Amino acid sequence: MKKLIVGLLMLIPLQFVSGQDKIITSQQDTIFCRIVSISSSHIQYEQKVENQYVGKFIPTEQVLAYFRNTQSSEPDHKYSIDRQRPKPAHRWLIGVYPGRASLLASTTNDEKEMIDLGIPKKQAVDYNKKLNRGWSISGDIHYLFSDYFGLGAKYSLFTSSVKQDFTIAINSMFPEYACVGVKEKFYIHYAGPSVIFRQLLDEKTRIYLTETLSVGYVHFRDETRMDPNQYTFHISNIYGLPSAVYNFLTEGKTWGANAGLSIGYFPVSRLSVGVNAGFMYARLTKLELSTKQTSQTLELDKRDYENLTRFDYSFYIRFHL
Repeated sequence: MKKLIVGLLMLIPLQFVSGQDKIITSQQDTIFCRIVSISSSHIQYEQKVENQYVGKFIPTEQVLAYFRNTQSSEPDHKYSIDRQRPKPAHRWLIGVYPGRASLLASTTNDEKEMIDLGIPKKQAVDYNKKLNRGWSISGDIHYLFSDYFGLGAKYSLFTSSVKQDFTIAINSMFPEYACVGVKEKFYIHYAGPSVIFRQLLDEKTRIYLTETLSVGYVHFRDETRMDPNQYTFHISNIYGLPSAVYNFLTEGKTWGANAGLSIGYFPVSRLSVGVNAGFMYARLTKLELSTKQTSQTLELDKRDYENLTRFDYSFYIRFHL
């Protein structure tokens, strides 16, 4: 009788193992478990550890095959892993990225030119700092060929502006000064094809990381308006004539590269939000300078190339369609 009881007790673990699901890894290891769910990217399963069940997951690229128990007298059913490229639930990604940006170019030469004109150093530094920091807005659209890779297009705009008055000494022999008003705006447009890479970071696929790379066209526009007689009475105003205000336009175009890194979260299945850091590289070798009456092209020396490189940091919202 005792031998019978011992034999039955020995059969219980075997019965438990035979009633479990199994996962065969690509290294030919066997995992006895209960399979909870299967997706294109991973298999989620449970294992009993010290009288409690622990949830785990394994990427499908590490799985050779898996067995799901049918809870019947028939043998377990074997399923092979489909090695075709995983198909994402939502193939189209449309993102909008509002934020701030900073141009990384040195302003030493610009500040020196302003100081040589008689502008105080503090005002020259403050002017260029404001011009190099501004707002950015970006948008992109990508089509996912798998959960991890897609192609699309990207657009971004950087804009900044500054308006400042300067008091300049115009006569070294007598205490004579002029108040010069300057208003300047930068616009930097970027557009080009883009590639996106995506990695899912948690079991429920609600947190993910993306990287984007792009090469495209860059257009630079600098609008400057200068009034050399700010707060000075103009006799021309008596006759309704325009005062002496000068407008300058500087433009340039080149090729550039753009890279981005972002982390996002899905509050709902078709919408994700997150933060993004971006970097754009571009340099201008020539500029078009024009006024209302004249226009000319400037070929820049290598040391004087206009550096449009910038760093972006933004929040984003992305639609998954």
